[in-house]
Amino acid sequence: MVRFRRIEDRDRIFFVTTNVARGIRDFSPAERDTILDVLAAQRTPRRFLLFGYAIMPDHIHLLLTPLEHTLIRVLRDLKSKTGYEIARRRRSSGPVWQPRYFDNIIRRVQHFWEKLEYIHQNPVEAALVSEPEDWKWSSYRFYAKNGPVAVVPDTVDLPADKNALLWPAPWR
Repeated sequence: MVRFRRIEDRDRIFFVTTNVARGIRDFSPAERDTILDVLAAQRTPRRFLLFGYAIMPDHIHLLLTPLEHTLIRVLRDLKSKTGYEIARRRRSSGPVWQPRYFDNIIRRVQHFWEKLEYIHQNPVEAALVSEPEDWKWSSYRFYAKNGPVAVVPDTVDLPADKNALLWPAPWR
């Protein structure tokens, strides 16, 4: 297996997807709540800024920026804590998550809004709900100003120019 060296792993906005391990059953609603609880707790010490999320039955999408720690550590801690809690509740052993994750650096303002839209539409595209606001494990309602969300995203002041580069980090 080829191991790629990460060029950047902090001070950027990342779109991240991580999946359940092969053979692991989908997350129940209570387990999706647990993932949100851990996500909120991990963010408390300002380890990262969270701009958007969707917790799906078999994967999660995040739009975030690591602050105090690297992306690798943020994802390792999140997957470790959620995996432990889910396995404990299921009375099972072994990994819950796939060992790796997929990430993309968001380079332009337009890409930020496209990825956020993708995250919010994912439950609709998966035929889990008919409208994005009906999926309670998403940040959609925060942006639509349409009710409460489990984890309130951080706000970001992005340039109006959709082609503007997002470096240096505009939220600092």
